[in-house]
Amino acid sequence: MVEDQVLLSRTLPIAVFATILLYLGGAIFPIVGALVGLSAIAPGIYLRFKTSLRWPPAVMVLAVVGLLFLGFRTPSTVAVYFFEFGLSTLVLDDLLRRRRPGVETIFIAAAVTTFMVVLLMLWLSYDQGITPVVLTERFLAANIAAVCAVYENAGVSAAQLVDLRQAAEDVAVWAGSLFPTLLFIAFFMVQAFGFGVAQLFYRIRHGCLPEILREASPFSRLQLPGFMVWPLIIFLGGGLFLPLTGLLRFLFLNGAGILLFAYLLQGLAILQFAFETFAVSRVQKFFVFFFFLVFQFLFVFFVLLGIFDIWFDFRERITRRQMALKK
Repeated sequence: MVEDQVLLSRTLPIAVFATILLYLGGAIFPIVGALVGLSAIAPGIYLRFKTSLRWPPAVMVLAVVGLLFLGFRTPSTVAVYFFEFGLSTLVLDDLLRRRRPGVETIFIAAAVTTFMVVLLMLWLSYDQGITPVVLTERFLAANIAAVCAVYENAGVSAAQLVDLRQAAEDVAVWAGSLFPTLLFIAFFMVQAFGFGVAQLFYRIRHGCLPEILREASPFSRLQLPGFMVWPLIIFLGGGLFLPLTGLLRFLFLNGAGILLFAYLLQGLAILQFAFETFAVSRVQKFFVFFFFLVFQFLFVFFVLLGIFDIWFDFRERITRRQMALKK
């Protein structure tokens, strides 16, 4: 315990400083800075790797919130940090402390943070007498107007601006209907990226995995419970074939969206298992992922792979194929 206290007397201030630096870097610098800013939760996760004490990540988040407020005097800057990174840090810290390592940790953390933010949005929207979908559309419309102003100042023609605004409004309506799904995916990506950065930094400094992760199942072994396919069938069937409106349509669309993303992850886990089984090189992996990034609609293949794995057990088939090739 004394060793933990001594360690944190050095690590905790560095974690606070690094979090503020990463967060502001993501806000100030375009493109590259945005990528750096995604790792703003990494210092808090690193603290959990370094010590078994419960309070350091919470103290770090509180310190960052306080310093950001003192520096900017605006609640919006603090709110963006807290709901995008601070809340994720606290949720991931709690799950890791309960010894739930692995990709399922990030999945559960994304679900919890999404649920909490959606509850906040429900409170804000009904306080204003509107629905959460309308609130989201207004938020996106404000951001779109700001982007259009930047393009207008950059000299974009009036005709192009009209087309941009029309397309952006359509996107805002679509995103408003699917904002829980999009929010869940965004939280998952942010948390996975920050988790990976913290793990990489720990391995560089210590030459091994954090003790809390040594019993974690590898991503390639991700296996969703079999019963999850039935809610997916119900949500998809209801969304496609039933004349749903209002809240029911909203729930069915987002239930299907989140479950489809879960099966996308399982499909990617099967691909990773194939890479490991056949010892695929990093260069070959790069070209495979580059191909799918260029033709993004092909990610449907991974969704289907994840779904049909329930009946066909593709990992077992890959293992048998690899053993047959060795004979």
